[in-house]
Amino acid sequence: MKTILVVDDEEDLVEALTVMLADEGYRVVSARNGRDALKRLHEEKPRLVLTDFVMPIADGCELVRGMREIEEFRSTPVVMMSASTTACAVAGSSRPLELAAFLPKPFRWEQLLETVVGLIGSAS
Repeated sequence: MKTILVVDDEEDLVEALTVMLADEGYRVVSARNGRDALKRLHEEKPRLVLTDFVMPIADGCELVRGMREIEEFRSTPVVMMSASTTACAVAGSSRPLELAAFLPKPFRWEQLLETVVGLIGSAS
């Protein structure tokens, strides 16, 4: 079963994504901020990370930069999700964060699922 790490401080969104992705057959684990997510990476070894940009303690950029410093997670695809225009600027900056995709919030469920399947395939 393919594991996806969802990183967001909005509990309702994490819960909704967990239910929807689990219904598609993925195993979903979560973290509330980038620092906790870096710890979960080692425990869970996800195939994909879905992260928010704006979070307390460590934001999405800090998470991605931290992942890219760890050999084991250097190539793990990361999808950043955000309503922040700052995140849009970061995602398109001249020093890219090596994101697999960027989804502006709010996004359609079909759009997220298509992105996930495109990056790691179906759950089965």
